[in-house]
Formats: sequence, C-alpha cells, structure tokens
Amino acid sequence: MNVFPISRRRFLTVAGGAATVVAVSQLVAELPEAYAAELDAAPFTLGVASGEPRHDSVVLWTRLAPDPLDAVDGGMPAEPVRVRWEVARDPGFRHLVRTGEVTALPESAHAVHVVVPHLSPDRWYWYRFRVGEATSRVGRTRTLPAPGAKVDHLRFAFASCQSWAGGPYPAYRDMAEQELDFVVHLGDYIYETTDGSLTEFRRLHALYKTSPDLRAAHARFPFILTWDDHEVQNNYAGPVAGAAGDGRPFLERRANGYQAYHEHLPLRPEQRPDGPDMLLYRRFDFGRLARFSVLDTRQYRSDQALGDGRKEPTGEVFDPTRTMTGPEQERWLLDGLRRSKARWNVIAQQTIMAAFDYDLGPGRIVNLDQWDGYPPARSRILDFVARHRISNPVVLSGDWHTHWVNDLKSDFADARSRTVATEFVGTSISSGAGWDADVRAGLAANPHVRFYNGSYRGYVICDVTERRWRADLRIVLDARDPASPAYTIAAFEVRDGVPGARRIDAGDGIVGRVADQVTGDPLPNVEVAVFRADGSRLVASTTDPSGEVLAFAPPGDYTVSVNGVGYEPLTRQVAVRAGTPSRLDLRLTRAATRAGTGRTVPGPQSSAGVTDPVLGNDLVALAVSAGTDDPQLAGVTVGKPLDFAAVGHLDQLDWINLPYASAAQPRGGNAWQQRTVRSTAVEVLDGPVAAVRATGVSTAVPDIAVVTTYSIRPGEPWVAVESVFRNGGSVARTFWIGDALDHDGAGQRSGVPGHGTITSGTPADYPPAAPWIGMTGSDRQTYGLCYEETGFVAYAAYNWVMSQRQVTLEPGATFTLRRRIVALDNGGAADPFAVLERV
Repeated sequence: MNVFPISRRRFLTVAGGAATVVAVSQLVAELPEAYAAELDAAPFTLGVASGEPRHDSVVLWTRLAPDPLDAVDGGMPAEPVRVRWEVARDPGFRHLVRTGEVTALPESAHAVHVVVPHLSPDRWYWYRFRVGEATSRVGRTRTLPAPGAKVDHLRFAFASCQSWAGGPYPAYRDMAEQELDFVVHLGDYIYETTDGSLTEFRRLHALYKTSPDLRAAHARFPFILTWDDHEVQNNYAGPVAGAAGDGRPFLERRANGYQAYHEHLPLRPEQRPDGPDMLLYRRFDFGRLARFSVLDTRQYRSDQALGDGRKEPTGEVFDPTRTMTGPEQERWLLDGLRRSKARWNVIAQQTIMAAFDYDLGPGRIVNLDQWDGYPPARSRILDFVARHRISNPVVLSGDWHTHWVNDLKSDFADARSRTVATEFVGTSISSGAGWDADVRAGLAANPHVRFYNGSYRGYVICDVTERRWRADLRIVLDARDPASPAYTIAAFEVRDGVPGARRIDAGDGIVGRVADQVTGDPLPNVEVAVFRADGSRLVASTTDPSGEVLAFAPPGDYTVSVNGVGYEPLTRQVAVRAGTPSRLDLRLTRAATRAGTGRTVPGPQSSAGVTDPVLGNDLVALAVSAGTDDPQLAGVTVGKPLDFAAVGHLDQLDWINLPYASAAQPRGGNAWQQRTVRSTAVEVLDGPVAAVRATGVSTAVPDIAVVTTYSIRPGEPWVAVESVFRNGGSVARTFWIGDALDHDGAGQRSGVPGHGTITSGTPADYPPAAPWIGMTGSDRQTYGLCYEETGFVAYAAYNWVMSQRQVTLEPGATFTLRRRIVALDNGGAADPFAVLERV
C-alpha cells in the first residue's frame, strides 16, 4: 500500500504551499514496518477522532501530517491550510447535516478542532475531512441523550496507560470491534521522555497515533479524556517536577506537554491551555441514567508526602490541607454529586482510590502517589457520598496497570465497616506491571479488594441500566502481538441501591491450590507458569496466601510448571475447556540440598536465567550469576548473587554486590555501585557440600585476586560465603572490602544493629552493635549478611546498606571474609530485624 496516495508535491500544490519536494523522514525503528503500510491517507496519516459529546454538539479532530514522524512540522509547510469538514446522518454521506471550513495553523501543528453545534440528541453521526483532493477516513460519533431524558441503557469502555514500548495495542483492536457509546480514557495517553520540548511531545503523540488500532478506536467512538502524569512527567504534582528532566523549568515542560495534548486530542476550546494551565475537569450527563464527573488529579494536587514512593504513612500524609484535586475542584465535585439527579454517579479519575496496605505485618506500607497518600481528602469525598446518600456511586480508576474491583469503605481499617461505593480499576492497554507480585503478596491484608489480576493488559467494558451496572474486565493474552485474542477474565455486577460488586461469571482458565505434600498446608508465593503446546509461555502467576492460583487460559492443552522456594519443581499437563475453569490441585515435596543449573528463584525481581547456578535446600534458594549481567553492575555481575528468597516467599533482591575491593573508602549516594571485583569463572563444585565458586580479581587494587565460594547445607536458612583476597604482587596493598545489599521490593528499608531501621535517604556511617546488616520489605521477609567477625562499619541509606572494612595485605598474604547470606520470615514483628539476632 502506498503510504502517500497523493505525492508531497501534489499535496503542497493543492494546499497552496511551495512546490519544492522535501524528502519524507524515515519512519524510524520506533515504527513497525506494518504500521508504515497502514497509515491513513496523507495528509490525514494520524486519522480522525471525536470527543467531548454533549446532547447537541461534539468535537471533531484531525491533524494534517503527511510525514507524521517529522517532529518539526509533520511534513507540512509553515502556512495556514483550509480544511473542509462534513457531518452526515449516514456513513455514505447522502444526508449531510452540517458542513464547514476551518483553518489548520502551523503554530498548532496543523491540528484541527471543530465544535459541531445544533445536532440532535442521542443519535449517531458520521464525519470526514477534506483538503483539496484528499479525503480522510470516515469517523463515527454520537451525541448524548437530552438533559433529564429517561435512558434505558449505556455501554462504554474505559482505558489507560498505553506505553508505546509495550504495544502494539491489540486491546484497542478488540475495543474497536465492540458496540460502545463512548470511551473514557483515564490518562497516560503517552509516556514522556527526558526531553520536555514541545517538539518532543508532538513527536510522541504522533508516534502513538501511528498505531492502526488506536486510530480505529478513535474513528469508531467519541472519547472523553483526562490525563495522568506521563503526559508531562512521571509522578509530577501540580507545579512540582517528578524527576530531573532535561534541565528546563518544570512549568515550561508542563506547558509543552499540555499544548501537545490539546493539539492531538478532540477537546473543546475551553480546554485550550494557557501556558502551563489547562482546565480539564468537567461533567457529562447521559440523560438521567448516569452522570460522569471527570477529574484532574495532577494539575492541582499537593506534592506527594515523604518524598513519594511506597512507604509507611506518617506525619504530613495526614495533613487535612493536602489535596489530590485542589480545593476548587473538590468543591465542584461535591456540589455536582449533591445536585445530581442521575441513577448512577461516576467519578472518572486517575489513581486507585481504595486503601491498599502492602505490609503483611503490624505496620503499613502504602503508595503515596495514590489516594493513600492523601487520606483526609479521600475521607472528605467518601464521607460526603455516605452522608448525602449519593445514588449509586462508582469510581473508575487507572494508573496501576492491573485489574481491580474494590469496595470503598467508610473505614478501611475495619473490614466490617460500611461499603460506600464501588471502584473498578482497569489494567493498562500496554504498560507492564512490575509490582504485580507485591500486590498479590499484600492481598491478605486488604479484604476490601474483591478481585485482582495483574498478569494481563486490556481495558474494561461497562454495561449500565437503571437496575444494574455490569463491568467486564477484558484482557489480551499478549500485548506485543497485534493479533492477540481478547477475553473477559471476570465479570462483576453492582445492583441499584446496593454498593459493592459481586462476581457473576464462573471464570475460564486454570484454578487450583498448591499445598505441602506431607502436611497439606497451603503454599503461598509459589510461581505457576502456563506454557502452550509449542513451548512458549502464556502466563505466570503466584499463589495467594491461601495457596490458590488463577491463571487465565483460553481453551486448549497446556503444560503447567510449578516452582516454589524450598520445594522440588513440578510439571503437569492440563486441558482447558470453554465455559468452565479447569481445577488443578498440586502437592509439592520438600527440596533436596543441591547446587546446579536448570531452575530459577521465583520473584518479582528475579533476573537470573536457567544457566545461572542456584544453591538451594528446603528453606532458601540463591542464584549466582554465571553470565547474566545487571546494568547497575555492568561488567562485574558474574559471580555475584542475583536472586534470593526464603521458603514461602519470592525474590525481592535487585542483587547483592558481594564482594568488592576498593582502593578508596566508598562514599556517597552511589557507594553501593562498586565495580571493583570482576569474576572470570563460575563453577559448580563436586563434593559432599553443595557449592559454587567464583574466581576473579580486583579491578581497583593491583595484584589482588579474589575467590568467593558459596555453600549450602540441609536445614540451614542461609548460604555460607567465603571470600579469599590474596596479594599476588611484590608490595603491600591497603584497600577497603565488604558487600552491598539492595532490596527492591515494596517497603524496602535497611537495618543496622544498635540503630534499628534506617529511615534517612542520605547515606551515613552506622557502627553496628552486632556483626550483621539487613534489609526487609513489606512481605515479612528479612535479608541479612551475618559476618563471622566484627570490625566493620555499616554505611547505609533506607534503601541500601553495605559493610566496609579496611585491610592491608603484605605480598603473598591472604585475608578471608566469612559471612552467611540469610533469608528469614520475620513473622510480621514490629522489629523485622530481630530475627537476625538469633542467627
């Protein structure tokens, strides 16, 4: 297919531009070859869209861009171009109802926004654009029912989070095949880069719209849109940047992001930005059936408390003046809810509103970027809804790339408290969910979560009548496959007048319980992977605290592989049949003590491959790199521990930088990132003890050879490690040695004996009162490096810790550093490091 049905020379002539032929820019590696073949006809390569439906009007959009990835001008001349638009009652345009012309201006990237007035309520229309001889594809749109009209039925979809890297958007392909009244997009339409220029934001929006499936969805339904953070910068808050960016003032970046957002989406003139300000919260009434209050929880929010992240909520988190919406928008929301006559009252917004505690112990770890970071603001809204008896409140959320169904409670600390509203959280269109295992592990502490699944990408379809609200959680099996089939992983219903959702489908796929062969006890945090007949992996999930697992699979024959720390791996065959779940209950036997390749340590941070050796027994498993490289330890990862977990737990390590040998004492925020020991050989040792040996040298101290041996014995919750430093030179060498420990799971925090849990982000020296250093997270698993000798200092920040000791070796002399790498369940104790005192 010719990407440019009319030549650039011909288009410029038609448009009244210069006749000089300018070479079309390459569609770069970012654009799949198939996409280049499927662009819409020039100059309408980015398609058409409609949005902002009201009962008597709608917004139409297109952008003239013969060369869409020409970031400077889209291949357009720097001059105005007249664009004709037409709206008809039929797709053949036999019955035109409105026509007109609009000027596409170069200072607006030749984007076109047409507000079509005086339309009939509650009906479908078709539209198109023309420039000279070129005609756009035909789009379809609709108006909303008249205000106060009795409406029997509404069917819409909501979506969010469409990272280009996770594409190519088969979820939108499935969405475009549905019958919907409109689509609500809840943010992260694009994902920013470090460059915050207007040119870069325009390039990103154009790049994303080269997806034929995204363009198809836009052409088929009107969109109601709001943003989250990635349209500007990850986790920004009002005027406060979320990251360093490219050095430009943040409000300049925000203005650029807002302008490009308006240019590329079907928004009304009142949404046109004024520098870094843009009014995006607004209401939509679908007759008397549903009122939609669409929020903006980024532009006006208070900065995230405690430096953001997932942390224990304290102090400023509970300041009642802090807000997600800003005072004016909050008053607008509550007033609109109070005045609403609608049967269903919908709050469409960005981040998860329900509380979620990641910590299985007595403490709490929450995500401070979500409503958990603004609990007084959340309470004001939910208390208002309860006090004023708002009819059927439903909250729609995105951001967290996973499917949830939540009861919104009057008191999340009390599972018996009143359910005030229902929240549906849609998974992402394409963005990954690296925190899936953290959420799964925390479900036991959050009974108000009625459903959770983070394995798949997709969106949600909502089918609404006066008597009930049905939500179908749609998924695609593989977001990277444009032809991936789509399914409903679960369906929930909310009845009129009864807050709280109940599941109404039986579910498809594989369900089961994993237990201990001897005791019958349920086994949590066991990885269950499902493989197709060709050996490719369909999905992997982990068992919940009751040992249960859900792994959705369409009808077919599969191989199920089960891997849990402390247990022998197991493989089973299973057949999935349509319309009924396949039950697969499994019992695992305790693992023998061994060192070798062929298996992995399961977990959200797990990075070792099957060719990297694993030392394991019935209590712990540790993977050592034999070739897998980590970018933070590039060139020196070999010979170092990558993954480690205790029985009943998942790997939460990034790595253990063990050992290092530095000429200078490590200092500063990146002290842990030592690249001062490079191993050249890793071997599994034969003998009575399961062991692995890494042989290498110091990269920073001449003549220093380093040999590290890992060994494991039955019944011990640790791996014993011995590093021998030998001076092979002719002069004495003085240098610093030790190890660094980095835990990347939820609630990460370090501990030093005599100093307790380290809370400061600024690294400092902490002389230990006992010979160990440790790290823990919200999963009740404590990691420790327990040394045979004292005489070292702990250098730590909250998210990493390292040991430091200075040694001097004469020619031919050796020094042996002995320690145990420990992983233990801390039982949810108030002091998670107390277990290390008993090792």
